[in-house]
Amino acid sequence: MQYQSYYKYWGKADKENPLLSYHLLPYHCLDVVAVADCWWQQDRALRHSLVRATHIEEEQLRAWLLFFIGLHDFGKFDVRFQLKAKNLALKLQPLFAEADEYDSRRFNHGAVGYNWFEQQCDSYGFQQQGTASDWMKAVAAHHGSAPTFEEQVDNYADISVIEHDFQARVQWVQALQTLFNLPPSNISPSLPPPPPLLAGFCSVVDWIGSHTDYFPYESEPDIPLSDYFKDRHAKQALQAFGLYRQAMPQGGMSILYPDKTPRQVQQLIDKLPIENGLTLIEAPTGAGKTEAALAYASHLLAAELADSIIFALPTQATANAMFARLQAVAPRLFPEGSQNLVLAHGKARFNQDFQKLKQAAQKTTVQNQEEALLQCSQWLANSRKRLFLGQMGVCTIDQVLLSVLPMRHHFVRAFGVQKSVLIIDEIHAYDAYMYGLLSRVLQAQSDVGGSVILLSATLPSHTKHQLFFAFSSTLSDQQALQNQSDYPLISHIGKTPQLLSFPPPNQPERIVHIAWQATDNMQPTDQLLDEVIKKAQAGAKVVVICNLVDDAQVITQRLQPLAKQHAIPVELFHARFRFCDRQQIETQVLCNYGKEAPAGGRILVATQVVEQSLDLDFDWMITQLCPVDLLFQRLGRLHRHQRDRIFSCQQPHCTVLVPKSNDYQQHQLIYGNVRVLWRTQQLLQINEVAEFPFVYRTWIEQVYQKPAWDDEPIEIQQQYEDFANQEEAKRLSAQTLAEANTLFEDTASNVTALTRDGEMNLNVIPVMRVQGERCFLDKPFSEDEWALAEEFELHTIAVPNSWQKDLPSPDDKG
Repeated sequence: MQYQSYYKYWGKADKENPLLSYHLLPYHCLDVVAVADCWWQQDRALRHSLVRATHIEEEQLRAWLLFFIGLHDFGKFDVRFQLKAKNLALKLQPLFAEADEYDSRRFNHGAVGYNWFEQQCDSYGFQQQGTASDWMKAVAAHHGSAPTFEEQVDNYADISVIEHDFQARVQWVQALQTLFNLPPSNISPSLPPPPPLLAGFCSVVDWIGSHTDYFPYESEPDIPLSDYFKDRHAKQALQAFGLYRQAMPQGGMSILYPDKTPRQVQQLIDKLPIENGLTLIEAPTGAGKTEAALAYASHLLAAELADSIIFALPTQATANAMFARLQAVAPRLFPEGSQNLVLAHGKARFNQDFQKLKQAAQKTTVQNQEEALLQCSQWLANSRKRLFLGQMGVCTIDQVLLSVLPMRHHFVRAFGVQKSVLIIDEIHAYDAYMYGLLSRVLQAQSDVGGSVILLSATLPSHTKHQLFFAFSSTLSDQQALQNQSDYPLISHIGKTPQLLSFPPPNQPERIVHIAWQATDNMQPTDQLLDEVIKKAQAGAKVVVICNLVDDAQVITQRLQPLAKQHAIPVELFHARFRFCDRQQIETQVLCNYGKEAPAGGRILVATQVVEQSLDLDFDWMITQLCPVDLLFQRLGRLHRHQRDRIFSCQQPHCTVLVPKSNDYQQHQLIYGNVRVLWRTQQLLQINEVAEFPFVYRTWIEQVYQKPAWDDEPIEIQQQYEDFANQEEAKRLSAQTLAEANTLFEDTASNVTALTRDGEMNLNVIPVMRVQGERCFLDKPFSEDEWALAEEFELHTIAVPNSWQKDLPSPDDKG
């Protein structure tokens, strides 16, 4: 029987025994296409996302998608790839003996496939330099990077071999056109640009379609292509890998939180337009923004406007805390079968809750069904590239920013982000460099017709406008300013460039009493620490918040001997602990100062780690001066819940430590913007109380307004101008990096270096010598190489990069 030329090419082969175990290339291509088709058919939200991005009728778009995904390994129809398994190549086509295997060693089939298509597109029925090349570039990028055009030489083998390769490619294009009813005359003139999701989509379906448990090797060309395509087991693979679960049929607060009475902004969720767009929720700390965001996201899931949720937070600690909260709500969001909840940050694999979910995914009953309603597919959890492909992802913001940076497989992250409802918490917590990247994320989400929900308690108007314009460049200044004075507030930009505002009714007022003390370098006086001891002795939970780790350590040392006399616990919490210690401390702090904390006085000395997303509740607070928006974040941890308090702490009181002059010393290095510190101090010195929610707008706008205050010192103005210039340079640096042609590897060090412009980007591991042998502070090094690598991660401490000059040079083992 005479077979088409494309049956003479292998696509997958067993490394140990390729002659006996191999998969013909046409069949592998159809395995991948079958996964894509099944996902398209099953996931209506994904289908709608692809349609929105291209404005093409569904059936026509399906045909184009499947056709081009069928070309993802086009470059394997080349003898240079085939000779990577020389004996197998000669078995399939003896003619290949007329080629030199030397060229196969560094052969990149993705790039070459794109180049052959671009160079010979007219032979395949396409116009030269048309949009078909863009589609081909997207599917040819499935091994990590988009190819560039380099003209292919035609002397790499005997002319008969070159002609054989060419005919195989032509026949394969024709076979796919026939299979999906796409004759050339219908393709080339009317083909629009490809959907931005295509590169990521193709990469993921290629990973799945290459899994031999579901797509066993077929080495005989006996099955007609149409029959083979219909008989694939793609649905089982999609389910096993956790890529799709049906969301709830309807959403909202009453569905997601049936036992809660909606309050404040939560009352507005069911009134918001159910459409893709940007939604900004501004509300006080503890007002239920997280629940409101998830409830709105549930509406979007139910309307099939997205198929998953990604929740991004500023730090690992806040991501860990959110992960624990989302475990309870995930089964309500995805009630049909199991859901995959994934934690994604640099040390996620050490989170105990995440480990339990991964272990649950491995347990099966005798019916071979998952026991746990909530799980995490091992396949999803075991690669940075797959972390955003489950139903719910909780991550640090850097993982989202990577989707717009030139890293290998960045388009897989982009695919996961853009098909999801992206929720970003503490949106005020990022610097100018990160905002430069974040604006790219918002623009990309807008380009595909996706959804973003931003959360903040404290957001200056100029920052808000920056976010609005990043998502909708056609929004006018007048529209951006419209109805933005209310607080709390939900703002929404949907299909049209129009800003909708939703202020909630009857907001409860909250008064915080503020005292200030001018001290040397913002250090608490002995008298103030005595007052801390007295209140804790009476049963109060007191927090002292510092801007510097050094200050927190010194204050703890001053408090400990005083507290020891009265058996009062004093705890220290900051980011400069070994990771293994920090996990335990974070858990203990949440237990001792959280909503369900046991009665009894105790003292916590902490840094900025307590500002964001941690559900902590203190009776009295002492804090060093910080920018007004961050001060409000700290005050949100004061009297957060309704519970019994000692007599002297019946009302929320905060003492703010300020400097005796305009010299902010090391605190200036932490916050950069001296003018914000100075203005915050002026407001504190003329106000004995802060009336919430009114001060959220008035104080923040006063502090962050660009014109100088009448009494603002010249040196403060000059320092601000220098700061503003530096911030703009950082923002432009981030934008430039996102457009760079350099391709970075997806490593932990690159993630930190590329997404964060702060000082904390040096990791150190404290070690000591015992009897001449190096060991950790509390245990010897493991003898197992893999275990030792994990131990290094657990014993790592993040420190300022400036420490580098004071550290010894690495030894021969690094």
